[in-house]
Amino acid sequence: MTDGKIYAISDLHVDQLENMKWIEQISAEKYLNDTVILPGDITHVLSKLTQTLKLFKLKFKDVYYCPGNHELWTQSSMEDEELHVDNSIEKFHYISKLCETIGVRMRPGTTDQGVTIIPLFAWYDESLHMPHPEVESDLRLWSDYYRCKWTDEVPQNKAAEYFVKLNESTISDLKVKNNQSKIITFSHFLTSRKLMQAYRDEMQRRRNYWRDSHNQTASNQEKNSGAVKANFSLVAGTELLDEQLQLIKPQIHIFGHSHRKMVLDIGDGIKYINNPLGYKFERDTQLIEPPHELYEIDLSEK
Repeated sequence: MTDGKIYAISDLHVDQLENMKWIEQISAEKYLNDTVILPGDITHVLSKLTQTLKLFKLKFKDVYYCPGNHELWTQSSMEDEELHVDNSIEKFHYISKLCETIGVRMRPGTTDQGVTIIPLFAWYDESLHMPHPEVESDLRLWSDYYRCKWTDEVPQNKAAEYFVKLNESTISDLKVKNNQSKIITFSHFLTSRKLMQAYRDEMQRRRNYWRDSHNQTASNQEKNSGAVKANFSLVAGTELLDEQLQLIKPQIHIFGHSHRKMVLDIGDGIKYINNPLGYKFERDTQLIEPPHELYEIDLSEK
């Protein structure tokens, strides 16, 4: 076998039949020596999550995963009630145990080629929020507001702090080991205001391209699809993650959540990569441009 490769894809949303078919059509032989990173938003339905993770385990040597916001929805699935999963915190830890059983990694590991891969858990707070006159900054415009259930110990406004704190033992272990290997980190959520601004700048560049080459602004295209009504920066992520990234100092950070394919350089020595599958309408309208495929991570570029 050849040396194993590392791939990434986020926001699989297998509740859409076309997306599950896309996963089922991944070769059962091609990637058996390889690693895949899945940065969240597979599904809120635990049986579908289990099915999807098992599929990836059949097709890849190692599977790394962290939950996104959709996985923590508890107000929309009878299955959660049947399993006595009462809130989003309980669901996160249920998923963690599920991954242990399946053999999917939600903890750091090292590939045979010496690459350390580190999942970073998080939620969002207002630290990345950038008001804009064309979009509304209101949490009630987002499904999480209705479908997640928090606790007295971890209310919604403390969720980012809670999940980021779960990463502290990982960082401590890295310090003790004085890790000199190449490092890839990944999270579902965006990690800093700089990354949020770079994302916005890239989206503006794309809107300008659409205006110039299609006689239609990309913002109009997105408004027609319902993608721009709410201010994404309000729910994008947390600056708390950046504090941890700067301690870890990975070569590459994979993120999801935004449903927009891009590779970004924000001047901190880390390459930021987002490679979503997203929703069918986003692919059909090229809001997520082709090719829609696994992203092969090339560490030699760093």
